[in-house]
Amino acid sequence: MKLWQSLTGIAALIFCGTSLVFTVQLWVSMPAGLGGQLVAGATAVALELCKFSFAPLGLWLCSQGQKSGYALLCLWPLLVLISIVATVGFLATHSEEQQQRSTRNSQEYQALQQQLNSLQQQINTLNGLINTDANNGYRQRALNTAAQLSTLETERTQLIEKLSTIEQAPSTHSAFNSLAGTLKADPAKVQHIGFLVLAIITDIVGLVALLAFNAAATVVKRATKPLQQPETVETQPLHTAHLNEEQQQLAQRISVGEFGPKPVMRNIIKDLRLRYETVNPVFKALQQAGTLNKNGRGYFLASQGGLPNG
Repeated sequence: MKLWQSLTGIAALIFCGTSLVFTVQLWVSMPAGLGGQLVAGATAVALELCKFSFAPLGLWLCSQGQKSGYALLCLWPLLVLISIVATVGFLATHSEEQQQRSTRNSQEYQALQQQLNSLQQQINTLNGLINTDANNGYRQRALNTAAQLSTLETERTQLIEKLSTIEQAPSTHSAFNSLAGTLKADPAKVQHIGFLVLAIITDIVGLVALLAFNAAATVVKRATKPLQQPETVETQPLHTAHLNEEQQQLAQRISVGEFGPKPVMRNIIKDLRLRYETVNPVFKALQQAGTLNKNGRGYFLASQGGLPNG
């Protein structure tokens, strides 16, 4: 196998494996329970395997004249589309989680979080003082403390809103930010288009590489296969090519002498419970091929010689 064939096969495995992992991880992340995740993962694997096999299998079935091949070829683009959407969803979800972690680790977010924790401690302390003063009869002091508590609670609400705004702010990867700045476009849209392009490359290029590697391997196999001598008329008569599978098998059995050197059509029809319309074309085809000779109403194998039955 040549180097470029090996490289194509390796690339096909990497692309197809990446697409499989992306799709499975996205499907597994949707259900909550372990059972649902297992079912979702198995479904995703089955869809990916069908995506890889439907195109070559459909083409092969079509070449064999099977209509089911057209159904597979019609379903294949739908499976590719599902895989592309799953890849885009996985990339978007993973990028969003990464940006959220980066935001929460930023200095601004950490400073606001510390202020919020400090305010919460002060609020808890004031609540304790208010309860103590109320229980001891210091009603006025409890009211004054309650006013301070209200101010702190307002500040806490403002901090929570600010933190929520930072977390919910649309964030994009730095690479897409740079590209968006160059194109003067919305970074979020540029990122979405970028994920879509990456998904298409991952799925389509992987499938094309897989088909190319399979085709190259088939060509190499045919090129290295030793030439065989053409089959003789006795083993594969050309005149029997139009017969169906059942008739082909019957012709082979007659040719090898399974029904004797002088096969009788009516006996074969009776013993095998076949119809005259099935057996008669076999005898005619074997006669045209030279496997059977006819004398009157009887037949005998040409390779056996002798006279036919009367």
